[in-house]
This record gives sequence, structure tokens and C-alpha cells, in this order.
Amino acid sequence: MNFTTKPSYYQVGGSLTNNAPNYVKRQADDDLYNGLKAGEFCYVLNSRQMGKSSLQVRTIQRLRNEGIACAAIDISEIGNRGVTPEQWYAGLLRILENNFNLSDIVNVRTWWRDRNFLTPVQRLSEFIEAVLLPNISSNIVIFIDEIDSILALDFPADDFLALIRSCYNKRANNSEFDRLTWALLGVASPTDLCREKNASSNTPFNIGKAIELTGFDETEAQPLAAGLAEFTNCPNQVLREVLYWTGGQPFLTQKLCKLLLENAELIPNLPPPAPPWQGGEEDAAPPWQGGEDDPAPPRQGGEKDKIHSSQEWVEKVVRLKIVENWESQDVPEHLSTIRDRLFKENQRIVRRLGLYQQILEQTEIVPDGSAEQMELRLSGLIVKRGEKLTISNPIYEAVFNKRLIEEKLEKLSPYSEAIKVWLNSSCEDDSQLLRGNDLQAALVWAAGKSLRNEDFQFLTASQKVILSDQNQLLHSATLETKKAVWDAEKAWSEADSAKQKAKQWIGIGSAVLAASLLAAIGFSTLAYQRFKLAQASIEIEQNGSDALLLAVSQKTENSEALSEALLRAIASGKKLKTLVENKHKLEQYPATRPLLALQIILDKISETQQIKASLSPPRKIKWQAHKGAVTSVAFSPKRHILATAGIDGRVRMWNFSGQKIAEWKALQQSVNMVTFSPNGNFLATAGRDSSVKIWNLSGKNISTLKGIQGSVTSISFSPDGKLLAAAGIDSYAAIWDLSKLPQLVSSSLKLPGHNGLVRSVNFSPSGDFITTLDGKSTVRLWNLSGKLKKTLPIQAIGLSFTPAQHQYRFATVTLNGKVGLWNLSEKELVKEFQTLHFDAKSISFSPDGERLATVGIDKTVRLWNLAGRQVAQFEFEENVVSVSWSRDGKQIAVAGSNGTVWLRQVEGLEELLKQSCNFFTTQPKYFTRVSTLCK
Repeated sequence: MNFTTKPSYYQVGGSLTNNAPNYVKRQADDDLYNGLKAGEFCYVLNSRQMGKSSLQVRTIQRLRNEGIACAAIDISEIGNRGVTPEQWYAGLLRILENNFNLSDIVNVRTWWRDRNFLTPVQRLSEFIEAVLLPNISSNIVIFIDEIDSILALDFPADDFLALIRSCYNKRANNSEFDRLTWALLGVASPTDLCREKNASSNTPFNIGKAIELTGFDETEAQPLAAGLAEFTNCPNQVLREVLYWTGGQPFLTQKLCKLLLENAELIPNLPPPAPPWQGGEEDAAPPWQGGEDDPAPPRQGGEKDKIHSSQEWVEKVVRLKIVENWESQDVPEHLSTIRDRLFKENQRIVRRLGLYQQILEQTEIVPDGSAEQMELRLSGLIVKRGEKLTISNPIYEAVFNKRLIEEKLEKLSPYSEAIKVWLNSSCEDDSQLLRGNDLQAALVWAAGKSLRNEDFQFLTASQKVILSDQNQLLHSATLETKKAVWDAEKAWSEADSAKQKAKQWIGIGSAVLAASLLAAIGFSTLAYQRFKLAQASIEIEQNGSDALLLAVSQKTENSEALSEALLRAIASGKKLKTLVENKHKLEQYPATRPLLALQIILDKISETQQIKASLSPPRKIKWQAHKGAVTSVAFSPKRHILATAGIDGRVRMWNFSGQKIAEWKALQQSVNMVTFSPNGNFLATAGRDSSVKIWNLSGKNISTLKGIQGSVTSISFSPDGKLLAAAGIDSYAAIWDLSKLPQLVSSSLKLPGHNGLVRSVNFSPSGDFITTLDGKSTVRLWNLSGKLKKTLPIQAIGLSFTPAQHQYRFATVTLNGKVGLWNLSEKELVKEFQTLHFDAKSISFSPDGERLATVGIDKTVRLWNLAGRQVAQFEFEENVVSVSWSRDGKQIAVAGSNGTVWLRQVEGLEELLKQSCNFFTTQPKYFTRVSTLCK
């Protein structure tokens, strides 16, 4: 058999000539030709290398044969990056001049320059109307190829699309425009091409005709069989196998046919032709899904190294010459282009890959025109067949296989391993759900992305516990809103009824009836106010959340995004300020997200060094206080000083500027805790050497207390300063009488019965009982005689009393971050809410009892109001060991694990708004917006 054939019969890539014997005519050829001939605006938007350019060449030739003047403009030739609108539109005009031979009629350079008072698009429009149409008497079709190139322009090309639409609109008043039509070809969707999403009235796509360009079917592809006939007696059978592997994709089909010619030495001694293959799933062999390490099985039986059929021959060429080591054999580029589109980094990559993964798994996906579906269709990977989306062909399925997609998804998400295990457990293994920093990082990563349904389910499940209380709050607000509406309607009805009765009984009991009427109206007014409050609160909370999300999803150097986020936060903060004008308690704030947004955004801006100089005092200062960890920090209750202790065994005193004013060695091996006496005249330190020492503020040791075996973990003064309690690792807590200081202190009173380590000991605000918290998280309440009064039904990791005695509250926090608020007199749990800490360490009330500070292992301190709403979040560079409140509650001191101490301002709504507005005084471009917001 003669294997020689014309090397040019099959062409891989590029446009085919008018007389190319291997051109395959499809339905799209007649659709485009007939549409343009009838004066319709047509567009062919499809994936790359689907034969659009060859279709344009053939269509232009057919139209010219009919006497229609045509121009073909490849927009990519004009350029995009760095090209100005002036240059781009002038480039279009110059191409039109050349295509229609208008240089003898008009000097384009002079014509363009003489009209520089017009915008570029106006000049192009005038050229069409005043030059092109008067000088070309026949019908005109302008082809715009590579229309997707406009997406890379530095300016929106919506005006150009509007110009095309205007040519259609002008037909109503100028019949000359009946002779002009356009054809757009490229790799984009109409939605992509229109940057102005609301300018639907100006787009040409809603008055144009979409031309569907599909792969070759067996009947259409017959011209390709002619080349195969030169080396096989069964060209149609071979072509059938080619189309099976390529799905009729034009580029792949031409390439595979060419590869068969080049590898004709592998041709088998073919048996008699097989029955025609119908393309059904039952007749086709399952597509090969392997790669380099997973060779394709033969589609039919046979000996290992022999080829016995055209099926095996085509399959072997596909495997050896296309799929295996495809990146080195992808010439001209085809699969690489698909890969780049599939893995393009944008906000939809996760959902796009997830959708493709579903289609790979043969999940039935109905076309819905979504962005990720359009991206996959424009890549060429998937096509619409019937009423569902499928993989275009087995070659794509083999190259872009399940394993590759799984690996890519694993690299993309910060929680890939966790979600895999969770999904494999039928979404029941809650231990894989994200917590703490991992959840925060995942939410920041997910912000703005279009995720798979599985990702949404996983992140939602991870947040479910955290948000349950907030969801309950929102649910309560909704119920309250409904109730308020119902109350309002009922009250107005009752008021109307009361008015009617007033008319009937005007002469009887008028004073009583009038009072009833006023009460009904007053009740309805109250109900309406409740409704408006709930409605406004939800809106403010959402606006604050939007501002916060914009900020945390940006890098700190993106100053414009942060400024925009701050402006939004100011707007929501101002609304909140109006709403809470007469509410002084933070617990009563119906929304707190604006406070959190303002604080976090100001912190992020501070990190960029933009506002430090404008703030006095600074919002946060830090200094190196100790070598190694700072174990404890405490504010003086009377003076503007604070004390720190560390594992270096030293106690240091500081002013609020971070300047050291005193220092001494405690001689306790390591100092675990330091605290001031209520009058501020003494300090107590807890030592690793089993001692508790009392000091004056100059560092003189007044007394040393013994009674705890092993390291002392916690110390607490009674409110009047006459008693001191301590706890340690030996299962005991102890109480000493300090009333005769500086005289020697008598022996201690023991509080036994704990489970090993006693983490903390605290006096109640009234001093009438003590709490202890042991190593197994049990909370016990004792009277001052050492008698156990109650064991709380909770496993806690931290406990704090409110200093504000009128509130009668104390708080606990569990290891998984759940805060409990307890009634002080009854010692009963009255409220719970979930924090964002999944490994909480401590909790502490602010001096006014309005805020709670929680600490976890995530280097973050979070502040909450007593309704369970987060009001602040402070992030640090080290693990947080200890937190202390200043006496006025306007600052917190934070002890770090590497020796750093931070002094951090705690601002209210008024102060946050003031600082935010002050920041914009140095930003003149925001003057107009800020002057309205901040007046």
C-alpha cells in the first residue's frame, strides 16, 4: 500500500484558504452567510480553534461573489496595552480605508486631525456615515475578528459596541444604513464584552443573531476522508474513530488525521469493515482517563504489542502523539490554551474547577448561562449536547482528568485535606471543621470567590456553631419585627375602633374614653418604633459587615480599597450613632458591626504608616519588657502605671509611654502573676518557688506568704484588700488575712478537694465568696470560711467577675470559646454565646462591666458586649499570655509570649468616628464625600 500523500492535505492551525480541499462545511456556514446577506448583525462567539477564521474567509468569499463589499478587521493587530482611545479608533478607521480602497477619496490622517474636537468614537461614526456609505454603493459587511481583544484595552470599549448598535438604530431614519451590517467573531461571551453591565440598551447583542459553531459530524467531515483514503481501504471507519476521539473539534480533527498520515507505518491489516458506529454510549468504549503513568487499555481485544483494528491504531496514535507528554507535543498550541483558561486565577476558579469535576463524574448539569459555565464552554472543554453539558471529547478527558483537577483544587484551598476527609465521612466528621485562625484564614481566602457547593457547605458547617447565637439573634429580630408590625396594625385598628366608640359615647365618660384612645395610639406608636428599629439595625449591621469584608479581603498596601472600606464603615457608624443616641449601655446597641469595622480598618491603615502621625495618643504602642515570656501584666487602680512580671524572675513598673520607672528581682525562680492591691499601694507576686510575696511600689518586700506546695498559679485580693487568696498546682487554694500588714501574716485557710492543678482563684466583687477553677475545668464557689457552697454545672477554662457591682454578673469561658453569663446572687446561668475562639484561654470584664475580653491561642484579643456581639478585635505578633484593663476601661495591656508588652486603646463609637474622619483630612480626593459624612 502506498503511504505517500500530499503533506498539505490536512492543515493544523490557521485559516484555510478558499479552495482548501479539507475545508469542512457546517450548518454555521449557511447560517452566517444568509444572516449577513439579509442585513442581520451576526456574532460567532466560541472557543479557540473552532474554525472561526476559516469560516470568515469562506463567508467573505461567498458574499463578494454576490457583489457585497467586505472588510476584515483583526482587532488584535491594533494592539491593546498602552493604546489610547485616540490611537485605537484611528487604527480602525485606517483599516477601513485600506479594505475599501478609500485613500484616493480621503486623506485619513488629515480628516482625523481636522475633527479632533470630537471624541474618537464620534469621528469613526462620522467616517462611516460621511465617507464610507456615500462612496461604497453596494451592501457592506464589516467583520471584526478577535473581538475579545477589547477586554485587554486600558479603557472600556463599550462605546464601540454602542456604535455598532447605533448603526442598526439609524436604519429607521437613514435608509443608507440598511446596506451596512457587522459580524463579530471571538472567544468571549456577550456579558464579558460589555463592561458596563447596566448598558443593555446600547449593546448590539440583544438585536443580533448568534451563530452556533459546533464540531464536525460524520456527514460534514467527509472531505477529510479523502486524505485517509490514500493509505487505508476503510477511510470512513478510520474517520469515525477520529471523530470519536476528537468529538469533531476542528483543530484536533485536522491534527489527528495529519498524525495518522505521519504514522502510517502503524497501520494494521484491517479486517472487513465493522458495522457503522452510531456514536451511542453503549457502542463506544469507555474513554481513557489516564495519563503518562496510566496507559490506555485497547478498546478491543488482541495481543499486547499488535494492532488489529483501526480503533486500536487511532487510539495508539492519540496516546503516543497527543496525550502522553502532551505539553512537549502541543504544537501548535491547543491544549496549553485550554489549560490556561481552565486554571486562570480569578474569583471563580474554585467553582469553575468544581463544576468541571462534576461533569467529569458524569453529573447531569443543565446549562444555565452562569459565568463559570460560560468560561468552561469558551475554553472548549465542555459543550452543550441536548439539555446537558458534557466533556467535548475523550482527548480532553484524558489530559484534563480527575486526578489533575483534584490536585489543583487541593493546592488552591487552605483546607483541602480537611474538606476531603469531611466529604468522605458523608459530612459527619465535625472534627474536620475549621476553627480559630484556620477558619478566619479560610473565610478571608474565600471572600469574593465563587466556590463549589461543597466549599459552601463546609464553610457554613464550620461557622454554624459560631454563628448559631447570632442567627438566633437575627431570628429574634425578625420575630420582633413581625410582632411589631402585627402590634402596629392591631393598635391602629384598636385606635380606629376607639375613635368610633368615642363618637358614640361622647357624652358618657369622655375623659376615660379619651385616655383609652391615647393609650391605643401610644401603643401603636411604640410598636411602629420597634419595627423601624429592627429594620434599621439589620441594615446597619449588614453595611458594617460589607465594609469589613472589603477591608479584610484586601492586602494592607491597597490603600484605595481600605479608604473605600473606611468610608462605608463611617456611613454605617453614623447611622448607628443616630440610632443609639440615647442609649449609653453597649449591651443595648442593636448593631455593633460598624464599631468592629471601623476599628479593624483603622488598624489596617495604621499598619501602612498612613495615620500614625495624626493620632494622639497613638492607638497602640509596644515595648520589650522582659527576656522570654511576659507572664502577667496589671494596671494600677489609682495611678497611671502598670506592672509586668516574666519568666526572667523580674518585676518591672512602667508608665503609659512604655518607660520603665522601677525594677527588681523577685527571687521566686519565675514570677507567674502580678497584681495590685485595691488601694494601689502594694503589689503581690506569685512565684514558681511556692511563695507569694507582697511588695511596696519601690520593690521592697513587705511579706512572704507560704502555704501552697509547688508553683503558685493565681492570686487575688479581696475588694477591701484585707484578704489575699492564692492557688497552685497542689490541689489547694489558700486565703491569708492581710489586715495587719506590714506585720507578719498568720497561717492560711486551705480550700481542698480540687482535681490537681488549680488554674485560678477570684474574690467576688462584694468579697463574700471565692471561686476556684481547677485543672479539669470545674468551677467551685466557697465562702470565706473555706466551706464549699456550690459547683457550677459547666466546664470552664476562665472566669471573671464584673467590677460593676450593680450588674451582679460573672462570666465563664469554655475551651471551645463559649461564654456564659451568670447571675451573681443566684449563681445561675442566664445567657450563653459563642466566640470565635476554639481554643480559649481567659476572659475578663472591663471596669464598667460593658465589655468582655476573650483570649485564645490565635494571637488575638476579642472584645464583646454582653449581648454576645463582637465590638473589637486586636491582633498581635506573639501569643497572648495575659490581658489587663486600665481603671477607666479605655486601654488594655497585653503580655506577649516573647517578652513584648502592648498598650492598646479601646475606643467607643464616637472616638472611632472621630479618628476615621480625621484620617481623611489629609486625603483631598475624598473631600466631597467626607464633608458630607463627617460634618
